[in-house]
Amino acid sequence: MLKEKAKTLSFFTDPEEALASYHELGYHIEENIFTPEECEQLIAASRDLENAKSETYRPQMMPHRQNEIYLTAMRHPKLVAIMNKLVDGKAMGLQTEFFYCKPGTRGFSLHQDNFFVQAPYGVFASAWVALTDTYPEKGGLIAYPGSHKEGLLPVRKLELAKDAAQDPNANNEETVVPEKYQPINAVVPRGAAFFIHGHVVHGSNPNKTNEWRYVLLNTYIRQGESFRPGNYAQREAIEL
Repeated sequence: MLKEKAKTLSFFTDPEEALASYHELGYHIEENIFTPEECEQLIAASRDLENAKSETYRPQMMPHRQNEIYLTAMRHPKLVAIMNKLVDGKAMGLQTEFFYCKPGTRGFSLHQDNFFVQAPYGVFASAWVALTDTYPEKGGLIAYPGSHKEGLLPVRKLELAKDAAQDPNANNEETVVPEKYQPINAVVPRGAAFFIHGHVVHGSNPNKTNEWRYVLLNTYIRQGESFRPGNYAQREAIEL
């Protein structure tokens, strides 16, 4: 089974197979990108970010604009090496976001990242870096393997009250997923990156544990490609 085999593939030992798996499934988990010490440093730095100081603990958009440690993380050689393959060219940084996901935080509704970014197909991807172990009960990711092959899918509006600890765009709408696609719940260990194709449908579970689920999201785009800056994110291409 491809999904089972994908769990053991690495871009550093099986580059061709890992890339083929990513193109088939729309995601890839690469373990041991960041060391435990690096994860702790990124978490420690998050306590000085604006949304921690205000004690809202809403995801911090563009933390690299407040602390260069997050820019350094975006430029991590292992992340960049893989991203160059995923976007089939020179990767540029596009966005960072730090997720606190304190206990009780609602999950992010099903979505395609390119719904927000509006880049050409196949040139935009994300690296969702787990700074603590993540699993379904602890706000783990949900993904629909193969759904990226559909291109942009329709969305339906949601009528949910805002969760002060969640991204303000997290629950405005959700992607309508064709019935032929079945979800998987990802288990992503500390220091691993869940690489996400810009069109694969994914979301996250609520955090039902009494622990915080710290995640750093980095997004990338192939050099020279168009994208939507966004009123909230105000994305801009970053040289890596």
